[in-house]
Amino acid sequence: MSYRLALSLALVPLAAACSPQTPQEQRAEALRDEADAQADAIEAAADNQAAQMESQAAQLVEQAGPSESFEAQRLKVQADSLKEQAKLVRREAEAKARAARDRGEAEASALLAQ
Repeated sequence: MSYRLALSLALVPLAAACSPQTPQEQRAEALRDEADAQADAIEAAADNQAAQMESQAAQLVEQAGPSESFEAQRLKVQADSLKEQAKLVRREAEAKARAARDRGEAEASALLAQ
């Protein structure tokens, strides 16, 4: 690909972004922004919850120490469980965030298709 062709292709999105938006396009962009904000909030809340669970898990492992007593083993199992739950919390949040963004994109596309 020639340099000029590559440069002109790179400038096309810039020209489109600089053109004035119609009210419909503005509303569609607002719908996408709202969906992104909602998705970001979902992910942030899940990250906070997962971080707390991981912190609790670390405390349990520390409490168990190097001992192989039954109590220490139970604490380690609880810690492992908390770590797995934290992973699930994050995966669930990712799915919910993706759904929120997809919903925003679908609403924006439907609005623009009118």
